[in-house]
Order: sequence, then structure tokens, then C-alpha cells
Amino acid sequence: MSIRDESGISLAELLVVIALMGVITVIAVPAIVGQMSHLRLTSSVRDISTELNAARLKAISNNTMYRVSFTLNSGTADTYRLYVYDASADSWSAETSRTTRSLEGGINISPPSADFNVDFRPNGSSTGASICVDNTGTSGDRMEVTAQTSTGMITITTGC
Repeated sequence: MSIRDESGISLAELLVVIALMGVITVIAVPAIVGQMSHLRLTSSVRDISTELNAARLKAISNNTMYRVSFTLNSGTADTYRLYVYDASADSWSAETSRTTRSLEGGINISPPSADFNVDFRPNGSSTGASICVDNTGTSGDRMEVTAQTSTGMITITTGC
């Protein structure tokens, strides 16, 4: 009788493991891609909310009006920018401490109108707006950012 060394794995065992990994990958990748798309939506909504809150807080602390201006671009990313009101010149100028921001790819704003503004007054109130942010990669994946008129408070809800 001879003693055989049976350490290691056979080719058949290796092929079974590779096939199982392939099946798991085919199942998992679509779910991961869909989740990444939703994460881009929530990130964009959070960024818009942050900009609106910044405008409100600056209006209160600096005792002057602030505006977040939204520009909806067909074919390219929608953008928004913070502006401050100059009462002596009766005009709006871009807030120098903040740049124009763009929404991530595949994320669009369903507007209340074409281009629009949300103004915040020194008492914290706003002109109010309901901004629907849409994930174009996934049907029905939407979130709404709302600026309350009387308080200027910003809320985020799922769906529009």
C-alpha cells in the first residue's frame, strides 16, 4: 500500500468555487449599482439643504437678505449659488465665501419654475419653496426639500 498526500484542492473544487463567486457577483452588482445611484440622490439633497440652511443662518446673523439661486440646465448639471442682498445698490451679489455648486450626474431638480430663487429674510422667514430632486437613473426615486415660508426651516422628505 502506498500513502497518498491529499493536501490541497482539486481542479473540480476550484471550478465550483469560481462558479459560485460568479453567481453571487451577478446577483449583487445590480443591487450595488442601484444603491450607489440612491446615495448620489441623498448626497445632492443634503447639499441643497445645507446651502439653504446656510442662507437662512447668514440672513439672521448678518441682518440682511440672502438668496439661493437655482439654475436648471437642460443637458448639463443643474446648479445653485448663494447670493447676498446689497441694500445700498439694490442688487444681489454672489457670496464670495461659497462657489457655484452642481448636482451630481443623473440627479435633476424638478422645478417649481424654470430658474428660481429661495430668499431668506433677517427674521429667518423665506419666500418658501418645494424643490423636488429626481434620480433620473431610477424611476420613482425622488426626494423633496422644502423651505417653510413663515419660519424658513428646511425639511427633507422622501418622494414628491
